Amino acid sequence: MQLSILLPTYRHDLLACSRIAQACSWAGPKIEVIIRDNSGNAKKRELLPHFQGENCKIIIAEPCEPSENFSETLRLAKGEFVFCVADDDMGFDRAIAALPDVIDLVGKDSSISGVTGTYIVEAAAGAAIINYQGLDSDDARARLVGYLSESGPNTLFYSALRREMLNRVFAFMSELPLSFSFHDQIICMLFLLNGKFHRLNRLLYLYDIGVWELSSSSQTRDVDFYKNAGLDPAINKLHWFLCGFEGSVLIRNSDVFPDYALAQRQAIADLWFSVMFTRFKGYQRATFDSPFTGEVDKLYAKLLTSTGQLSFQDMLTEICNLMARFSKDKAQSYHDFWSAALNRRTPIPPLARVAAER
Repeated sequence: MQLSILLPTYRHDLLACSRIAQACSWAGPKIEVIIRDNSGNAKKRELLPHFQGENCKIIIAEPCEPSENFSETLRLAKGEFVFCVADDDMGFDRAIAALPDVIDLVGKDSSISGVTGTYIVEAAAGAAIINYQGLDSDDARARLVGYLSESGPNTLFYSALRREMLNRVFAFMSELPLSFSFHDQIICMLFLLNGKFHRLNRLLYLYDIGVWELSSSSQTRDVDFYKNAGLDPAINKLHWFLCGFEGSVLIRNSDVFPDYALAQRQAIADLWFSVMFTRFKGYQRATFDSPFTGEVDKLYAKLLTSTGQLSFQDMLTEICNLMARFSKDKAQSYHDFWSAALNRRTPIPPLARVAAER
């Protein structure tokens, strides 16, 4: 089986059901489709079995967390590559039909992490095109440059991805002590460090941006993640700093992707942190009337002026000192994980000053 289409679903309106029906229509000799519904909705449970057919499996599950719904769906996949879709988005039929032949062509090349294409992003203000450049480069840094150069939402996850790699990356991400909303970007970073992407010259996927369109609603969603992790909303002020820190440590030290020379790892880590630090410096992040606003504002100002001189261990200390004001247990688990990651290799020097001053 070349390709598994995975659709973990919760929504139960007519639009969601129509997306599920479309996904089921893609099943064939080279494509299996797996639908796992955790909505608990009686009418939807009655409807979905009618979509089942050869190479199309419908699983009716009890209500559970989205992460469990996804992981259980992925566990059933048999395809060499998997393509994950959401029940509020839409895949393009001709692109999906073309994927098995493309996988036949490039699947034996172990340097290929996935197959991607062109994305349409739908928002209330209008539609936009995302067309990642440079992802087919043999150079990992060039791939990250192409990915980070797109200013729209992170749509790369909706690609046909090598299943072995996806399982490996998600197994690692499940070990992280706290789950944050920016981890989708860390995940795609790890995909790109694992290998290059073959480009399909077609519209591949339509992504409905939903609550992520506006800064106010997207930050509210970000804070939901922080609250679920046991942290105060004030941590939202450090959102992009955290993304820069975690991603850079993994680039420099992780073995979740093929090994690179230390100098190459450092150059890629500098790139990642530089982009995230620019966001940290340039985007206004709310603290939602947190009683810790004063403390996080002081830390924000300190990080803006001293990051060029801070080692990663110093950054971790600053982050955990703030977290400890909300929860000592959460701060300790965060410190233990990332300290261990930092010490897997030789001590990491401060990032290049240019990264902090960008």
